[in-house]
Amino acid sequence: MGVFETLKKYKWMLPLINKADRETKSILMKNFRKKKANFYPKKELKANIDDLIKCMLCPNMCRFDCGTLQASNTETMSPAYKARIGYYLSIGKIDPTLAENKEFIDLMYKCTNEENCKVWCPFDFSVVSLLETVRDDLNENGLMPEYCKKQIEKIKSTGTIEDYNIFKTYEEKEIDNIETDGKDEVFYYIGCETMKFPAVVNANIELLKKAKVKFSTNLDQRVCCGAPVLNIRDMNLAKELAQKNIELINKTGAKVLISDCPGCVLSLTKRYESIGIKTETKVIHIAEFLKDLIEKDKLKPRTINEDLNKVTIHDPCLLARNLHNTSTIRAVLKSIPNLEIVEPIYNKEDTHCCGWSGTAHWADKNLAIQEATNRIKELMETNAKNIISACPLCELGLNYGIKNKDKEKIKIYDVSELLIKSL
Repeated sequence: MGVFETLKKYKWMLPLINKADRETKSILMKNFRKKKANFYPKKELKANIDDLIKCMLCPNMCRFDCGTLQASNTETMSPAYKARIGYYLSIGKIDPTLAENKEFIDLMYKCTNEENCKVWCPFDFSVVSLLETVRDDLNENGLMPEYCKKQIEKIKSTGTIEDYNIFKTYEEKEIDNIETDGKDEVFYYIGCETMKFPAVVNANIELLKKAKVKFSTNLDQRVCCGAPVLNIRDMNLAKELAQKNIELINKTGAKVLISDCPGCVLSLTKRYESIGIKTETKVIHIAEFLKDLIEKDKLKPRTINEDLNKVTIHDPCLLARNLHNTSTIRAVLKSIPNLEIVEPIYNKEDTHCCGWSGTAHWADKNLAIQEATNRIKELMETNAKNIISACPLCELGLNYGIKNKDKEKIKIYDVSELLIKSL
């Protein structure tokens, strides 16, 4: 982040500090000046102590845009409070080995990875990343929660985030598995959770076939990208999955890998690089690839049925904020001639979370459902009954947020489902 961007983020704080009395200013400055002497532990830790301290001393404006806090309506869930507890757990002020402190450990996992906190942070870091460094120390000390251990065991036994190999269900779901001949133009990398939405997978496959793209899916050889493991912080298993994925990617010969899951795209690029593993293949979200096919006239959308011609967009957090891509969904939708798009008030980089990313839905499913319910309410304020997204986790989470009485009138579609209906 550049100097001017940093100053903009600090701008709102300056009037508050100026209005404070001399004693308050003095205490604030003294705490920042002496933070190393007063707050830093002597022992070496994986937890990012420096940023944890900055976060817990900050005025904490991010609380107003944290999805888990809005879902719980308790200050306990605010980013700065989590940072403070993470700091206390790391330095031993709260003993993480005591049974009565389990609730504090659970708090380190009640995060949906939405990173609204980073948008507000004057230091330009995310509490998501800070909590991950705290989890590193907890895991090293054998304190990983049972609900996370269950996810790790599933991935070790099935290669996916389900308790069965979800990729092997392609026959019963009538999904076309295309094995590579080593000369692919594209590797269509289907996400674990996308396999729960065969209509989405089949729409993507049909679109690629219509555009005469040479591609493979390799479902008999697939394993999870490792995103859940990277969230939990089992780094050995993450590296093992990464190596398997890189080997398969290279085997296809594809110059481009496209995925329907922003979490997969993020893992295969930035998150793999963070653990020292890199692929030379270009990795993009499938919406970006579809946009290019439309621009090259390889796909030609026409009008869509009246019941689908008014939509609102739910931007996936990982796509909008982590991958900085808010344009491709809109470009694809705008190519459909008679489609009306109504933007929700919280959209693009300011989107709100579906509740189903990160580790929160394992730590507290009811909390995640309430976050999904809040997001559905925001989207319904547009009066559009069709919600369009581009992430299987969002489509899964948002469905939890729809009340039973509304399930017939509110529909959630992936962008590819709408595109195929217009051809």
